[in-house]
Amino acid sequence: MDDGQTLRSMVRDDAYRVVRVLGDGPSGRTELVTFNGEGLLVRKHIPATLANAAAWAAAMEIDEPLLPRIEELYRMPDELVVIYDYVEGEALSAVVEQEGRLEASRAADVITDVCRAVGALHESGVVHRDITPGNVILAADGAHLVDLGIARQQHPGQRRDTTTLGTWGFAAPEQYGFKQTDARSDVYAIGRLLGYALTGERPDAEAYEEKLSDRALVPEALCEVVQKATSFEPSARYQSAEELSQAVAKVSAEELSQAVAKVPVGRRPVPASVRVFDLEAEAQSQEEPRHAPRAFREAPLYVRAFAALAWIALAVLFAVVLAAAVSYFVTRDPIWEAEHYTMAVVLDAGIAYMCLEIYNAVRLRGTYATESHPARLFITRLCIYSLIIFILMMAASLVVAYAK
Repeated sequence: MDDGQTLRSMVRDDAYRVVRVLGDGPSGRTELVTFNGEGLLVRKHIPATLANAAAWAAAMEIDEPLLPRIEELYRMPDELVVIYDYVEGEALSAVVEQEGRLEASRAADVITDVCRAVGALHESGVVHRDITPGNVILAADGAHLVDLGIARQQHPGQRRDTTTLGTWGFAAPEQYGFKQTDARSDVYAIGRLLGYALTGERPDAEAYEEKLSDRALVPEALCEVVQKATSFEPSARYQSAEELSQAVAKVSAEELSQAVAKVPVGRRPVPASVRVFDLEAEAQSQEEPRHAPRAFREAPLYVRAFAALAWIALAVLFAVVLAAAVSYFVTRDPIWEAEHYTMAVVLDAGIAYMCLEIYNAVRLRGTYATESHPARLFITRLCIYSLIIFILMMAASLVVAYAK
């Protein structure tokens, strides 16, 4: 960008007034804004390293009422800015949280709408990659799919995506670096979305599989649709959103009507006649994507260095303990006292557990993604583990010493 383009973009960006921040994270900042006080829009600032301008430009040409209309795209020095329509309604995640799981017929209607919106994206060569309950807005005219923040265009012949972003529990396995995502990756996410709507549980929750297999809650035909759509191997899934939509439509009305009515989860639903519509509160429910697992090499240098030192310490201590044990059995001359062996073994086990926690923090970011202060939680856990290891070492040495 030259200075003139940068200045024009900055002036344009300043023309919008921020109503509230919807989300702020590594994948960008999303805001509810107005322009000249007329109507509500969503402004998304996407870091240049993650922005896929071609995907947004392709989506800008799509005429589909169930997708947000993109009003404007412009570049800032280090980011891409997208302005698109705000959809009035409630996120599917908020509806399920307030009222419980959806009736089978209503869940089928939602999935049909989502398949229609996703099909329009696929026809333009765009893969959404973040179809989640927070990005499906239930409006008066149907279920809208929003937030193309990590959408990308397909590139024939490419082995895998350049970025491994997605929402844990909904993202397809190939989004974690196994191969390139395509239309079948979105089919996987829609299948997970259907399972969520039918059970009221996120796919990574312990109760999800149990409720999905409960025929008192989920019709068998819809359960089979979910299972096929979410097959690990892409070739075993429905091969398009249209094919998935047709499978849902084939489930007979009789099977849907046999499903029991939705059961509230933890609270009674508020009658629609007395529900107060809070525009800003509804805006909060349009979620930012959580990060999927990443490769170790993508972690910050200081994190990798810390992890490497922990692993080296583990290897060295294990080698020392092993060498001392071998020496004793060969020479019958103990290098250490018994309590020293006990302390070393306990310390080795403790460091191994800490290394596992470091691995979870570095490689599996989903472990800490639901926390508001993930770094603080990680450091707190390491301190607690260190204290526990110290107490166990002292207790073990005292027990051994007393036994002697």
